[in-house]
Amino acid sequence: MNSDKFEKLFLRLVSAYVKTYDEHSFEICLDGKECLKIGDSTNIVNVRITDSGKVLERIFVEGSLGLGESYCEGLIDVDDKLYKYFLFIFVRAAYDKRLLFSLPVGDILVILKAKFNRAFFEKSSKAENINTHYSLSEWFDDEKDANDFYLYWLNSEYIQYTCAKWDEGVKTLEEAQTNKLKCYAQRLGIDENSRDKTLLDVGCGWGGCMFYFAEMFGLKCTGLTLSTAQAEFIKEETKRRNLEHLVDVKLKNAHDMDGQYDYVISIGILEHISHYDDLYAKTSKALKPGGKALFHAIFHTEPFYKVDPFLSKYIFPGGSTPEIKRNLKIFRKYFTEVDRNDLPDYSYPKTLDCWFDDFCKNEEGIRKLLAEKGKVSDVEFSVRVFKHYLMLSYCGLSQKSSLVANVLVKK
Repeated sequence: MNSDKFEKLFLRLVSAYVKTYDEHSFEICLDGKECLKIGDSTNIVNVRITDSGKVLERIFVEGSLGLGESYCEGLIDVDDKLYKYFLFIFVRAAYDKRLLFSLPVGDILVILKAKFNRAFFEKSSKAENINTHYSLSEWFDDEKDANDFYLYWLNSEYIQYTCAKWDEGVKTLEEAQTNKLKCYAQRLGIDENSRDKTLLDVGCGWGGCMFYFAEMFGLKCTGLTLSTAQAEFIKEETKRRNLEHLVDVKLKNAHDMDGQYDYVISIGILEHISHYDDLYAKTSKALKPGGKALFHAIFHTEPFYKVDPFLSKYIFPGGSTPEIKRNLKIFRKYFTEVDRNDLPDYSYPKTLDCWFDDFCKNEEGIRKLLAEKGKVSDVEFSVRVFKHYLMLSYCGLSQKSSLVANVLVKK
C-alpha cells in the first residue's frame, strides 16, 4: 500500500469517525495540499501533518508506536487542549466495533494489523525499568532534578501518581486523591484506634500514602521502592515533616519484603510486575494474623491484551497491566477474604486530564529544567513524550477494555 493509499484510508477513517462521534469536526492539513474540513460540528480540531505520506504510513503500519513517535518528532501539530480528540480517532478505531465495522473490509484489516503490531520493550533489570521512569535516570544525573520534574505537575500535600477517586460531587484532583486515601483507610479498618500499628507500603512512590497514614492515624509506615530518586525524596520529606519515628523507606524489590505488619497497601505496583502469585504469597506471610492488605491497580479485561509499544518504549519499560479475573483467582489461594471494589467510571481519565493540564501550565519551567539540568538531546521531543503519554492514556482508559479497582484481602 503506497502513501497515497494511506492518506485515503486516513480520510475515510476521519469521515467515518465524525459520523459516529459528531461532537467535533476536523480540519486536516496534509503538507502540500489544501486543508479539508471533515464533519459538521462547529467545534473544529485543526490537525497539521508534516511529511504526511510517511507519517500516515507509520501510523497504519507501526500502530501506536508510529503515531506517538511522529507526534514527538513534531510532525503532527494539534493544539494541546484538543490533542486527545485527534488521538481518539485511532484509539476508538481500534476498540469501538461500531466505528471499525463501518469501514471497508480492507481498512479494517489494516487497522487491526496495526493494533496488534506491538513490540515489548524493557531494560536489563527490574530496578532499571523502575528508575528509567520514576527516577528519569536517562534524563537527569541528579535525582533532585528528576523529582523536581514530577513535582511540577504532581505536587500536593500527599503526592499520588495513581488514579484518584472521583465520587459524585468531587471537584478537584486534590480532593479526589484525598478521597481515595480516606476510602482505603476505611477499607483497611484504619481509624483513631490504629495508632502505633504497622503498615507496609509496597511500591510507595513519593511517600504520599505513608505520610497520610502517619499524620492522620499515627501508623508506623515502611515503604519499599526501587526508585533511588523517590527514596531520597521520602527521606528528606520525612525529616521536614518530623516523622522520622513513623516513616521509613527501603530500596528493596517488592518480592523481597520481610517482617510482619498489621496492614499492607500497594497502590499501583501491579502494573510493574508479572509474578503475581509470588507477590501475593509474600504479602500473606508479611501480614500478622487477622491482618489486611489492599491492592489498587489498573486491570485489563481484553482477551488478546498486549502492552502499548509507545508506553513500553518511552514511559514504562517492562510494564503491563494485570488481568482482573486471573488475579482474583490467585488472591483466593492465599487469603480467606477477597473483596473487589471498582473506582467510579472515568476516574482515571479525569485524573489524567488534570495531570495534563498541570503539565502544560508548568511547561515553561519543565522545559527550562530539561534544558539546563537534563541530559536529553531534544527537549521538544522529551516534553512531547509526556504529553502524548498522558493523553494516550486518557483515551485508552476511557474505553471499556480496562478498569481501576482496589482489592481488599484478609489473612
